Amino acid sequence: MKLRYKVAAVLSIATLLAGTAVANSVLTKPEYITASTDAAEIKPLAYAGDTFSGFTIQGIPDGMGAMRNADGTITLLSVHEVPSYGAIGTLAKAADKGKAIQGTSITKFTLNKAGDRVLRASDMVTSWSFYNYNTGQYQESPVGAAPKTQTVGMDSFISRFCSATLVQAGALSFKDGSTTLGYEGAVFLSGEEDGDSGYGRGFAFDMDGKGINLPRMGLASWENLMPNLKPGKNTVVMGNEDGDATDSQLFMYVGTKTASGTFADKAGLTNGDLHVMSIPNIANDNAFRAAYGKNKAVDVTFAKTIWDGDMKTQQVDHAAKGTEMSRVEDGEWDPSNPNVFYFLTTESNKDPGATTPNPATPSVSRDGGGLWRLTFVDGQKPELGAKLELLLDGTEAPFLSKPDNLAVTSDGVVLIQEDPGKNALVARIVAFRIKDSKLATVAQFNPDHFSADGSKFMTTDEESSGIIDVTSIVAKPGDTKKYFYFNAQVHTTGAYTARPDLTTKSSSGILKFNQKTLEGGAYYSLTISDWKTVFGS
Repeated sequence: MKLRYKVAAVLSIATLLAGTAVANSVLTKPEYITASTDAAEIKPLAYAGDTFSGFTIQGIPDGMGAMRNADGTITLLSVHEVPSYGAIGTLAKAADKGKAIQGTSITKFTLNKAGDRVLRASDMVTSWSFYNYNTGQYQESPVGAAPKTQTVGMDSFISRFCSATLVQAGALSFKDGSTTLGYEGAVFLSGEEDGDSGYGRGFAFDMDGKGINLPRMGLASWENLMPNLKPGKNTVVMGNEDGDATDSQLFMYVGTKTASGTFADKAGLTNGDLHVMSIPNIANDNAFRAAYGKNKAVDVTFAKTIWDGDMKTQQVDHAAKGTEMSRVEDGEWDPSNPNVFYFLTTESNKDPGATTPNPATPSVSRDGGGLWRLTFVDGQKPELGAKLELLLDGTEAPFLSKPDNLAVTSDGVVLIQEDPGKNALVARIVAFRIKDSKLATVAQFNPDHFSADGSKFMTTDEESSGIIDVTSIVAKPGDTKKYFYFNAQVHTTGAYTARPDLTTKSSSGILKFNQKTLEGGAYYSLTISDWKTVFGS
């Protein structure tokens, strides 16, 4: 995700209040995104601004996770990429009604057994536990917990949770003889993506909503934290840093599962070491492209780095020991091979091929970034080595623009979501078939809302996010379709609203929709009937 909110922060509340109320003149919910192939079916689950039993869904949805409950219903969790600063954060603070911790949140949806209808929604988080870098102890409040030399943030806000990972129950436990090591429940992980000049802590949550800060993951502008699911004593977590295009790294945390402590302690998330990826004789993303190009597997190592300094001190050590990548976005372990990890870089640091305009839109700038595959000898024993390979370099049709979030299916397809930002390109969801490198567009945002000349214009700053494969949860026996959940972020501010059907003003003049949701968004189910139709063969 891009730090567009640094710009939004300069907007005053008065600017947010600009515009004339529509007063419910349009009663139909907007259609943000539509299918681009006959093999895809998209259905809305909920919109930012919808209310379920008094709980209003917030905007800027991002990383998600889903699981089947004991009663047959489905839990869908979603973080919100809400920043803690500026005018948008001021509204969030007011809406939080004086709670000690302001900023981002996690919404817990309960869906029906079929997984196609929201029954209820609520705030997932019930408590927080912050690591105090000065005392080495945990505390309920973030106040005073930051390293004494930390000059930015961390005292009163949780800012901008980005992508997220839900580890299913049992995947972070291991039977060692007669002893069960690890945590047997489900765990939800996310981190703050506040840029290299901000702050970024990693967090884990149990299904009771208890959140624990994970200091040994390090401080970085976190896109996502993704545990390896191969059974074993070790807990291996990949950490993707979406910082600056010339100062982002791929991290790996290695801890050990235990039989005591908090759920995070048992899961091995609090006792390990942090490492950063290093490619021999390769300083950065551009150098890799020049030296190896696509489809060449190259040996990489992971160097131990520090986790207990302030963010600036950590960044210096991370950069010195690791290879610079151009904004590492989402990633996911291959569900069919726990030794393989896929990840995206949303930029290429101005690589000539990746930044060549799409021939269909020659005047529109873009960066196709890259899709990478990291293959370990053993995902449980990363010290045995790994190889890195660039699968997509951004030159391929249909010419990706800022690839961001992804989902990897068990039958070898990567679904890639674009986040082009304030750009004339209308964002898409693109499918990549690994076995033959075919690409095809699955869905695209509605030009009526997201093209500058659209008849129902909202913004040119739109993206989809949070995509997860829920086939194993939703599909019935014998069903060959693929099922996904994803969400849309609609970055509207000021006079424009993402919900024309809800645009009314409060007595103080504030757009009620913006006051409750900050920005727009929506949640969707996506069903793919067959990949052959998607790819044309």
